[in-house]
Amino acid sequence: MELTDFFTSRKQTKQPLQDARKEAMFAELHSLLSSGLDFSRSFSLLIEGERNAAGRALLTELYRSVVRGESLGRAFERSERFAPLDCGVLRIGEETGRLDEALAFLADYYGKRIAQRRMVSGAVSYPLIILFTAVVVVIFMVLVIVPMFEQVYSRMGGELPAMTRWIISLSKAFPAYLAVTVFMALGGWFWWRTFGGRPGVQRMAGNLLLRMPLLGDTLRKNMQARFCKLLCLLASSGVPLLQGIDMLRGIITFHPYRTSFAEIVRELEQGSCLSDAMERFGRIYDRRLVVLLRVGEQTGRLPEMLRREGDVLTGELEHRLRSLGGMLEPILILLVGLLVAVILISMYLPMFRLGGIMG
Repeated sequence: MELTDFFTSRKQTKQPLQDARKEAMFAELHSLLSSGLDFSRSFSLLIEGERNAAGRALLTELYRSVVRGESLGRAFERSERFAPLDCGVLRIGEETGRLDEALAFLADYYGKRIAQRRMVSGAVSYPLIILFTAVVVVIFMVLVIVPMFEQVYSRMGGELPAMTRWIISLSKAFPAYLAVTVFMALGGWFWWRTFGGRPGVQRMAGNLLLRMPLLGDTLRKNMQARFCKLLCLLASSGVPLLQGIDMLRGIITFHPYRTSFAEIVRELEQGSCLSDAMERFGRIYDRRLVVLLRVGEQTGRLPEMLRREGDVLTGELEHRLRSLGGMLEPILILLVGLLVAVILISMYLPMFRLGGIMG
């Protein structure tokens, strides 16, 4: 999963298609059109090859809308199953007569997005498994193992060490702590579902995330890499720069960047350069990126600079995620061992003292 998916608005009335299905659909339709078939025959073959009943119904609905006279981009938009990027790129492809290139662009975009999501998932999955295992082990020991020792020591009588008494008191109060934690988590989730779409809340959440020591810099690199790759693909497909920046507002929904796109579009409409407009947002765009884009604008090689910087940022992001995952694994393993050792030592400490007294 990507880093900002949780902090996006949830106002869609229908469940959007998964990226893998979009990639397959756009890639297959591009292949059919590139082979020389007309649009009607290509879409009919696409419908015939769809095995899923819901997917076949969606494709049939799209095809009927186009036959009735609607544009393909409008038909995709009216279905409410596709992102603004899909509808915008298809509309531009129809207007410029380059529909096959627009489909190739969308297939390539979703293929790269899936690959990035798998990379992120692979980097954080093992540390998350370790963290989940640690939480389960500690809860089991505090709720099951510690009460068993407490019963034994209560029958034996005598004064228990301070460390053992503290663990036993924690075990007695732990159900209340756990209930409060679950209640607060559910309350926070419900609050976000209710108020998370408001601009003020998203602005506060975005600023908070960007200020976090490790997460903020990683998130910033992720957003800049997506910005460079998307704008490069749009510019290479013949989309005007002003229209491409405006389309990004519906794709990159992380609030600090979405608001910056609105300001950049306003600056471009007034005749400013892209690099000059981005320089005003130094908190979310690195100085190196701004300088490279200024060089690209002056030399007429903006798409090339965007592609190169997107590859560099993606490489840095992958390296950071792998390093972070490799660093978290031993730390979490050490933390699990330390917690288990503290609980076991505190429980066996009275037995050690009893053995010393008997000796």
